[in-house]
Amino acid sequence: MLEASRVARCRVAALSCARAALRLNIGMAWTNWHFPKTAVQLETEEINMESYGGSPTRGFRSQSPLRSLSTSYGTFIREESNSLVFTDFGFSEVQPQGIEMRLRVRRVARIQDKTIQLWNGSRTISENLQNLRAEDEQIYGGEADRWGIPFAETIPVSDSEFGVVVDLQPHVEYPCADLVYIRSVAMRLYLEE
Repeated sequence: MLEASRVARCRVAALSCARAALRLNIGMAWTNWHFPKTAVQLETEEINMESYGGSPTRGFRSQSPLRSLSTSYGTFIREESNSLVFTDFGFSEVQPQGIEMRLRVRRVARIQDKTIQLWNGSRTISENLQNLRAEDEQIYGGEADRWGIPFAETIPVSDSEFGVVVDLQPHVEYPCADLVYIRSVAMRLYLEE
């Protein structure tokens, strides 16, 4: 009898938690995926990234392989690509509860993230969400993830200069050499309806 009472209380508590979770998500929704209208390189001293495939914002590849070469001293000689900043996603003036960015790349020969950060037109404004174990299609952020920007701060998502910095690198621990291919970048916002 005591065990049945405990099970019943646990079921009531679980149901109460599930209802509370549903209430929290009522009135919330993701926008559609938005694609950038512009993409520019931030540096010029590293390996150049060139557009391919006919679109100025979809399809970039490094002009030469990114390299991480082992030396006899146990260190690496590294050749990295220029950072790209993708901007002007065409969002209206809203304040997101969360932000997701979808990156599609070709990660052969141990190519890893170096920098994945939000951009305000002149500098990075968020935490670096780099993931050294990222897949060819990787989503960064989430429903309640503002990339380290407090809810009290405004994120200028409607500004044409707002965007994301993407910088890929050769593996940080193993020698490698390969071209980098960035196929597409897309962003969406989690908003109150």
